[in-house]
Amino acid sequence: FLDLNITIQDSKLEFSTFQKPLNLYLYLPPLSAHPHCCLKGLIKGELNRYWQQNSPVNFQELVTKFIERLNARGHSLTDLQPILLQAATTLGNNYCPNPNTKTDLNKTLFIHWTHHPNGIQRSDLRRIYKQTLQPHDIHEKMIVAISRPKNLRDVLTRSTLSLPENITIQNLIATAESQ
Repeated sequence: FLDLNITIQDSKLEFSTFQKPLNLYLYLPPLSAHPHCCLKGLIKGELNRYWQQNSPVNFQELVTKFIERLNARGHSLTDLQPILLQAATTLGNNYCPNPNTKTDLNKTLFIHWTHHPNGIQRSDLRRIYKQTLQPHDIHEKMIVAISRPKNLRDVLTRSTLSLPENITIQNLIATAESQ
């Protein structure tokens, strides 16, 4: 099923991660302008998926191949090691925040920032906020939203959807809720 092999061995279900033989594994290269958290998220997500879907032996094999593939994309082992160790410490922790918990948005400070590889990082924004504003601020927490800058695709393939006349988003939402 998708990326999962499911087999029956001695009346038990066994799972393993399926990887297509012709997959090129074109992970983000190290010189990409993506935020560093994208690589961290990729590594944490892959390790977590391998951990949940495989036996310890298969897990070791998959992680070894994963590291080799990242290395082949240009990532150095010295740069990958701290990220891998940090991701490995969270394996087995199935913590998932409850998406239904309500937070008071009036007590949350939102900062929207466009990512630039040489620009200020999220951690720097948090540190500056804690040192300067937080003692005087009424907000209970801060969320920093980082977006990617526009690229050529955004400019060349711009598309917009328009609603038919006399229809608003509010009407569509109200109609959907009543059904």
